[in-house]
Amino acid sequence: MSRESAVTCKGITKVFGEGENKVDVLMGVDLEVYKGELLILMGPSGSGKTTLISIIAGILTQTAGDCLLANQDINHAVDNEKTSYRGKHIGFVFQSFNLIPMLSCAENVAIPLLLNHVDKKIAEERGREALKEMDIGQKADISPRNLSGGQQQRVAIARAMVHDPDLIVCDEPTSCLDHEMGLKIMGLLKKISVEKKKTVIVVSHDLRIVNFADRIVHLEDGKII
Repeated sequence: MSRESAVTCKGITKVFGEGENKVDVLMGVDLEVYKGELLILMGPSGSGKTTLISIIAGILTQTAGDCLLANQDINHAVDNEKTSYRGKHIGFVFQSFNLIPMLSCAENVAIPLLLNHVDKKIAEERGREALKEMDIGQKADISPRNLSGGQQQRVAIARAMVHDPDLIVCDEPTSCLDHEMGLKIMGLLKKISVEKKKTVIVVSHDLRIVNFADRIVHLEDGKII
């Protein structure tokens, strides 16, 4: 693992609502994540974990503080620049997979490439290759609705990796899986961080996966403890 910074958060706050409806979700979060590191972010429900990774991934913008990705302030860029950066440099693995049942697995995986204006035929071929890397290449032409939860999660990780992002952010990637499959999925994410030198941030409540982490950070009541 390199000590080169991949993510730098300084004094991150996030407030939702106003007046009596105001909710302080993050309160002065400082966090450094390094290139090639697999970091697990843990904490109780409502502690701000998903909000923090959404800010890191450029999906939300912080109320105050700085969030730098590879020393770049993406969150205060104009929307099209932020979208372009996210589409090229960040992969997101959602808890609910977010696969499109009307598309084949290969077509689902190709979506980030199509959004980056890669030719459709080339994008789908690269999608097939990404599925093979996840040991699920034989499912390329079927709908994800016909897959098990673990297989769907492999497709979701292939989609997050297909455009060769620098940062992969995963929100509860093992929560819908049994113990054995959860360990396999974390093994794949660990392999990606080690062999491809990718930075992986995993939000999880799952204590069974902590051995995969290079580092564990605990968030509680909007603060790192």
